[in-house]
Amino acid sequence: MRGHAEEPHTPTPGMAARTAGWIAALVVLALLAWSYPFAVGAAAVLAGVLFMHEFGHFAAARAVGMKVTDFFLGFGPRLWSVRRGETTYGLRALPLGAYVRVIGMSSSDAVEPGDEHRAYRNKSYPRRLLVVSAGSLMHLMMALVAFVALHAVLGAPALEEDRWQVAEVMSQRDGVALPAVAAGISAGDRIVGVNGTLTEDWSVFVSEVQARPGERVLLEIERDGTLLDLETTLAADPETGRGLLGVRAGQAVTYETAGLPTAIIRGFADLSGAIADSVRGIWSLFANFGDVVDRIVSPPGDPSANENLGMRPLSVFGIVDLASDTSWGWSERVLMFAIVNVFLGVFNMLPVPPFDGGHVAIATYERWRERGGRGRYLSDPRALAPVVAVVVTALVLLAVGLLYLDIANPIDL
Repeated sequence: MRGHAEEPHTPTPGMAARTAGWIAALVVLALLAWSYPFAVGAAAVLAGVLFMHEFGHFAAARAVGMKVTDFFLGFGPRLWSVRRGETTYGLRALPLGAYVRVIGMSSSDAVEPGDEHRAYRNKSYPRRLLVVSAGSLMHLMMALVAFVALHAVLGAPALEEDRWQVAEVMSQRDGVALPAVAAGISAGDRIVGVNGTLTEDWSVFVSEVQARPGERVLLEIERDGTLLDLETTLAADPETGRGLLGVRAGQAVTYETAGLPTAIIRGFADLSGAIADSVRGIWSLFANFGDVVDRIVSPPGDPSANENLGMRPLSVFGIVDLASDTSWGWSERVLMFAIVNVFLGVFNMLPVPPFDGGHVAIATYERWRERGGRGRYLSDPRALAPVVAVVVTALVLLAVGLLYLDIANPIDL
């Protein structure tokens, strides 16, 4: 009001505490980013994936006229929030997921009379299906973009038969300093010659190195299509007297790019193949659950825990641990990102609550009860509470078990 002098704003103890908390959190994040840059980057990617999943629900709900009141990353105590229009956006303390609140998701939700026409429960069956499946559709869209980028920009990785490349560079073995790191050899390099001898065959390379303990050798390296010459002095194995360089081999990988139209076609083909693989993988998880439990309860260092890697599930920690391997390039990491998103999208459509597929099943059941011109039918969410409790408990136990498995018996590719 004109002529009314505003009182000076005095910070409250609560505001000061929140400000101090944010400063402390930023300091911790900075220290983590300095010490564990890849882990922090992986956490940021995970947060982005969760955000995009919920954004799919949010955008679909808004598009079909539903009212969204909350859009939060995390659960538990609120750290920060801001209201824009009819929706509150914010962050919560526990980074265990994200959620969007749409009014009237069940018959027991209280809705203002003026908003009843915008409630989820009063929208048509196709619109409800779109909203509850939008999170999984967003995962598939992210995977498709990743597949296309892989083919068009980064190059899709493919194994080459009968060719090897450096998979790991070691600085020492059994207390003996190895020269590979100091020589400048990197994972992904191809050592194609030693002192003029062609070493595209791994056995030839091993023979050439072992025959020259303590000698200075010239290594011909192929790196990103360019030939380099590196000189180094080989170490000597104190037990056998053989020469040592300090590299481990893996099958050679080539990267092929394509024009955008071809990349899009290949991206859709990869997406359909990944969906089929995810369906088979989920079926295998349930059909061979006893084998999964045996792996989870295996003692640390048990080699049987990693037999048949095609049936070896991973936790988030295991995925990050694999992707942080120095032998992986950005093509492999983007491919992993795409495959994980496809799996999340498919797994999330399991027809049991609290998965989005459970909401699809409920909406479909309600639509079936309305057949023949019957009135609107709304299911009772209380009847499904025991199912939700069992599923959530099973997921938590599985997540903890897989985390133990990935720590106790990590995959060593």
